[in-house]
Amino acid sequence: MLDLLKRGTEESFGLIERELRCGLWSWNLRTNEMHWSRGYYDLLGIEPGRVTPSFAAILQVTHPDDRSAQAEVERVIQKASTIRRKFRVIRPGGSIAWIYCQLIVFVDSEGAAEKAIGVCTDITAREDQLNRLRIADERYRALIKAAGAVVWIAKLDGRIHELVNCDHGSQLVASESGWLQLVHPDDQEKMLRVCAAASREKRGYDVVHRFLQADGTFRWMRSTGQPMLDDAGNIKEWLGISVDLDRNTARSGAHRITGAQIRAARGLLRWSVLDLAQAAGSTRATIRRLEELDGAPSHNDPALPLIEAALARAGVEFLFPEAGKPGVRPR
Repeated sequence: MLDLLKRGTEESFGLIERELRCGLWSWNLRTNEMHWSRGYYDLLGIEPGRVTPSFAAILQVTHPDDRSAQAEVERVIQKASTIRRKFRVIRPGGSIAWIYCQLIVFVDSEGAAEKAIGVCTDITAREDQLNRLRIADERYRALIKAAGAVVWIAKLDGRIHELVNCDHGSQLVASESGWLQLVHPDDQEKMLRVCAAASREKRGYDVVHRFLQADGTFRWMRSTGQPMLDDAGNIKEWLGISVDLDRNTARSGAHRITGAQIRAARGLLRWSVLDLAQAAGSTRATIRRLEELDGAPSHNDPALPLIEAALARAGVEFLFPEAGKPGVRPR
């Protein structure tokens, strides 16, 4: 009867080990004798009876990069009551498994370590998932950096609590209104108005503004924010991205302005052809001739620098992106 009960207990224990992908071992620190459960043999990928249970046998299947840390267990175990380790093992066929092991050390009446028990679990699936997440995060951050963008997460009240690729990251996270102080003074009112309307209507927003850089200069940014809603439809946080519009953009001087840019600049300023001719010290005929061209003149027209300077003084900025058409915007 006792044999049947013992056999049933062992079968139940073995079933639990298989289902939980775990195993146990015990280690007599005085005699150096070890015992492994069937589940622990399976974790190591070793058939029962193939080797004598020992710490050396564990090291034999441990990944080379983890052996030095594992070898320290023999030394640390004499001083610690509980030890936690994770390590890789190489199973037959070359597959690699991650094992998490918690060691509990028992001492005698004099405080000397005499026995250790290890409770071990296969955490390969978790480690593989974490590794995929790490790779995805690294790629995500590299992509954001390559795009010259800043990704941010803000609380309901607008305070930034997470940033990626920002020189002022710690300042923005620590300050309740730090992000606003880094926006150009002339753009702050517009930013507040746009953000308030988006928050009130629970919708996204898109705004162009100037943002302070580490060197004290301002660069044009395009910030797009999107509210994250809870199940009740209330905003719980904001997710956004700010793209550097000045990145990979050559300024005037490296390129000749185009007729399309001159027309667009006049439209921004609400200038007539006569207004521009007077501001540039040119003639209406010259302005009209240049505006008939969508592109730049094939030769260096002496009127172009005068027209460009007049428009720039009035607050127009000319842009020449590496990809896309030349453009203009308010300075």
